[in-house]
Amino acid sequence: MKTKGLFLIEPYKLELREVDIEDMLGIPPRSDMCIVKTAACGICGSDISYFRGRNPWALHTLGVNLPSDPNMILGHEVAGYIEDTRGTTDESRKGQKVGIIAYKECGECIDCLEGNYNLCSHCDHIGHGEILPDGTRNSWKNFKIIPGGFSDYFTCWHEKLVPLPKNIDVTEATQLDGLAVAVHGNLRANIKVGGSVLIMGTGPIGFLSAQVAVAFGAIKIFVTDIYEKPFEQLYKVLKQWKGVEMRSININKENVVDVCLKETKGLGVDAVLDTIGNKTTVPLGIKSLRRGRRMVMYSGFEDTIPFNMAWVSGEREITSSCNNPFPDYPLAINLLSSGKINIKEMITHIFSLDEYKEAFKVAMNKEEYDSIKVIIKPYK
Repeated sequence: MKTKGLFLIEPYKLELREVDIEDMLGIPPRSDMCIVKTAACGICGSDISYFRGRNPWALHTLGVNLPSDPNMILGHEVAGYIEDTRGTTDESRKGQKVGIIAYKECGECIDCLEGNYNLCSHCDHIGHGEILPDGTRNSWKNFKIIPGGFSDYFTCWHEKLVPLPKNIDVTEATQLDGLAVAVHGNLRANIKVGGSVLIMGTGPIGFLSAQVAVAFGAIKIFVTDIYEKPFEQLYKVLKQWKGVEMRSININKENVVDVCLKETKGLGVDAVLDTIGNKTTVPLGIKSLRRGRRMVMYSGFEDTIPFNMAWVSGEREITSSCNNPFPDYPLAINLLSSGKINIKEMITHIFSLDEYKEAFKVAMNKEEYDSIKVIIKPYK
């Protein structure tokens, strides 16, 4: 059985080629993996980072930047239909519409043994792979090809294939991965009912995090970006919530800290979710935070910044968010299925797999193309 897959051969070099799907089942073939027909896959910010030569999974989980595996098919924001159960699960699941929990824990490390699967440093992750300094793989050790969602078909562990309700569109289901990440970040931020939240960056994760914060009870949402398109789309969504106020801050025009302090009567916001995480956003986020509250970083971890210890006075906390624990994925499904989360307004462009060059160009130049989330389908 053959499939087309989009490989990142090296930074800035993508290649679409046909491969044998058996090469994505391990050596010897794993007994717990199904073959899934791809319906759609989103271009994540991490895919763009890989393309530019930066390994976001390694940075977020291990704290180091490692080169990506050249035998890796990109794409992890993926949904589809079970094509072949291969005897790993009930045959009645064939044809089932599924989202995916994109990683498989090793089950042996101290983090896994303590139940912190999302911190596993050797997990196999769909669309992610890295090479250690000695030239060996950190994960997917017995696989010829790392499966990914930018393909006609991919392989995935049967227990990570999550059945989707009928009312969830399969294209929108690609964003359940990011929605679960947003759920985890909001849970770590201890969102206060009736409180305020600052979202640094209104890309897809920020777009979803703002909605999750509202679903968890926040009533004042501050969002930042450098262009207006995501603000416009998020306003469309949040205006449906009664009693919720959103304040957009274009950081090229306004000072984030001044706005947040002024509109919280000098107290600061109850939580900060930083989806960008660089030397410019971290100081702004922590300075906007109320005493006794927490700032969560989804991204970053390469920049070095001068850090004034007074920023964390008053028991302020700054921490990170890594992947998402498994229970956050069903919660994400419930939020989407119940109508509390709007993904439709976030999807701005859809391309076929053969149009991958144009798709990545649009995803990497958001302001020029007014893009938020770009989706790739095997065939439009």
